[in-house]
Amino acid sequence: MSTPLTRSRRRVLQTGAALAGTGVLWPLDALAAPEGKLTWGLSLSLTSAFFDPGETPGTGASLLLQYAMHDAVMRPVAGKTSDLSLAESLNASRDGLVFEFKLRPNLKFQNGDALTSEDAKFSFERYKGANAKALKDHVAAVEAPDARTLRFRLKKPWPDFLTFYGTAASAAAWVLPKKYLESVGDEGFKKAPVGAGPYRLASFKPGTEFVYEASEHYWRKAPNVKTLVFKVIPDATTRMAAIKRGEIDIAYGIQGELVAEARRTPGLTVKTARIPVTNFIVFASMYDKSSPWSDPRVRLAANLAVDRKAINEAVYIGLGKESSSIIPHAMDGYWAPPGGGYAYDPERAKKLLAEAGQARGFDGGLLWCDATEAMAEPVQAALAEVGIKVQLRVVERAAYLKQIAEKKLTGLVFTGSGAPGNAAARLAQFVRRDGTLSYIQDEQLDREIDAQSAELDPARRKAILDQIQKTLYERAMFLPVMEYPFPIVIGPRVGVDGVNGIPGNPYTGPYEDITIKAGR
Repeated sequence: MSTPLTRSRRRVLQTGAALAGTGVLWPLDALAAPEGKLTWGLSLSLTSAFFDPGETPGTGASLLLQYAMHDAVMRPVAGKTSDLSLAESLNASRDGLVFEFKLRPNLKFQNGDALTSEDAKFSFERYKGANAKALKDHVAAVEAPDARTLRFRLKKPWPDFLTFYGTAASAAAWVLPKKYLESVGDEGFKKAPVGAGPYRLASFKPGTEFVYEASEHYWRKAPNVKTLVFKVIPDATTRMAAIKRGEIDIAYGIQGELVAEARRTPGLTVKTARIPVTNFIVFASMYDKSSPWSDPRVRLAANLAVDRKAINEAVYIGLGKESSSIIPHAMDGYWAPPGGGYAYDPERAKKLLAEAGQARGFDGGLLWCDATEAMAEPVQAALAEVGIKVQLRVVERAAYLKQIAEKKLTGLVFTGSGAPGNAAARLAQFVRRDGTLSYIQDEQLDREIDAQSAELDPARRKAILDQIQKTLYERAMFLPVMEYPFPIVIGPRVGVDGVNGIPGNPYTGPYEDITIKAGR
């Protein structure tokens, strides 16, 4: 029925998605009792909704908790953008229609229950997060013929199946305990989650503090650190003071001059996570014919009004990369806009507004953003310089992600994504009409996205992807701002810090590999 998935076969099936090695992923380390505690200071407010991968919105935020609590059939792992984890092998049929995983023996959840292929099947079937529709539209059946075998049958060959299933483009491969979840229900699970990851939840105060303890049931190895504490400290200056005093060991969301301060502080180390993050603005009122944002000249004017280089210097001390695309430049399938993209040209922006009948400027409505977004105010000021007045509306991150997904916002929506995958996955999420975070309503773009997903010839597929991105650029359907860096400040107690330990993950990991320096 099937043959081993060779390297060349992977390239055909994934068209560039990185899936390396299908044997045993990691050697089992000698068990050692975890010791000590490390504390993270976070800029974003955590929510119990992140406990359930089945509802993942497709942004990097939920990974902060999920890599501690859960494990997946396959996922980004140490040093690889995608590989097997709970599965020990993968076979694929030559026609590209069947993918069969064999799970590792004797897997357990944190409550001691056995983890089987039935749990993996259940988790896929209940999944309703990012790119769920794209996955389920292509899968004819998912089967669990025995306790260790998980089999997917596709309706037709799909080059991106492993990209969508086995990276953070979705969370469909994370495995949840069917028996436990059915007994407590979705809401009960969010109060007392159980996973298959290296750490179990010990306690939490929503929006304030989450505490994890090492699990003795994790298959790969015993974690080095016994207790992980995640503290929400919204103010960056306060986070900086906390790590200087030794109250926290790792700080996220440190930007601008505070990064320079951290570099000058003895005992602190600054590292930058290499992640496929683009931050951009969605024109949520683009299809409202009474809105000025429905005019492509107005949208182009807004793009030309923003001085991305100045924002990069002011907010990220030049560490970011100015962007004219919702696709990161290093992501497979990226199309490079001509001449480097939207140039800063406020005079041309004003002329375009005049051509569109908005010579005196206009009220652009709300500019929505979450409380951690440092680029929103500079963009607001830049638009005001050419006569576009927008009112900033700041929302706590978890609530904001929910509002975006509900697609009820109007005006401008500052969003972005750090989810791994490829250009096709990003377009499915933000451009296809039924994408989980898409405000675009364009039947032609939908058809082109569908066409590339079924195209097995890499050159023809790339040509379709290029055309989609060219259309988005020429019609100014988004306002891209930055591929921003993610500085992480490391305190003196931390040994192995895990920065860039998992490719594409903005946070430290794998958690079980992180260490505390001897004597600390």
